[in-house]
Amino acid sequence: MPQDSPAGTGDPAWHQALAYAVTGLRLAELGRQAQPDLPWLTDYLRRLIADPTDLRDQPAASPAAGRVPADLMSGIRAAQFWAALSELRRGLESDGPHTQQPVVTDRPWSADELRLMADRPPHHQG
Repeated sequence: MPQDSPAGTGDPAWHQALAYAVTGLRLAELGRQAQPDLPWLTDYLRRLIADPTDLRDQPAASPAAGRVPADLMSGIRAAQFWAALSELRRGLESDGPHTQQPVVTDRPWSADELRLMADRPPHHQG
């Protein structure tokens, strides 16, 4: 585990916030860090997702717009968080697409899709 900041240092809960964004679970055991260790967190989450038996006792996240709770985001700037989350997701998806993600195959367009594709603004009518 990466170096966890001592209690009371005021360091942000980087790993907790990033893990919450990916899993929807509060993982207090991840502690607080001055900076995220993304390779370590990626490996930790891969193992956690691969063996979900460890998640049975975790309370399910509330469906509050999928936002990371404010207490986990305290001290983390939005741009830094989104950059770290983007890199974390890339690392988690490097083994291929998730099976939960639908894959759209080539198919004929529906009537609604054809109507939208044919729709043109008035100044483009000719």
